[in-house]
Amino acid sequence: MVRESETRAVPRGDARKAQAKAEELLSAASIDLEAARWSAAGPTAIHAGICAADAALIASVGVRSVSPDRGAVATILERKVPESTAAQRRQLIGLIKMKNTTEYEQRALTESEARRLVDHAQRLVAWAGKVVSNHGL
Repeated sequence: MVRESETRAVPRGDARKAQAKAEELLSAASIDLEAARWSAAGPTAIHAGICAADAALIASVGVRSVSPDRGAVATILERKVPESTAAQRRQLIGLIKMKNTTEYEQRALTESEARRLVDHAQRLVAWAGKVVSNHGL
């Protein structure tokens, strides 16, 4: 269960900054993907998705997750962001589940893993951009 102490109030205008960061990271992940740098594309895509979730949370309710459990953000989205659907939460969870693999395991990502991560990130970043825009930010 996610506690209120696992979120922090932030100015809603910060949603634009979080979205810009998500877009920048997604761009880098896409470049790495096209250059066949699978192990670089994966973690960058994951961070793009996390930034996108932050952007949606900030735009919708003026909070961001500060939980050390990155998976908590999916629960917070479900509870606090009406625009959040099961699809966005599945995509985010899919990214987060691969975080340790991409960053700490001593194996290279496969092309299909990297492509799946970038695809999830693309969908999340696009969705978050709409949430930010719909809130007039």
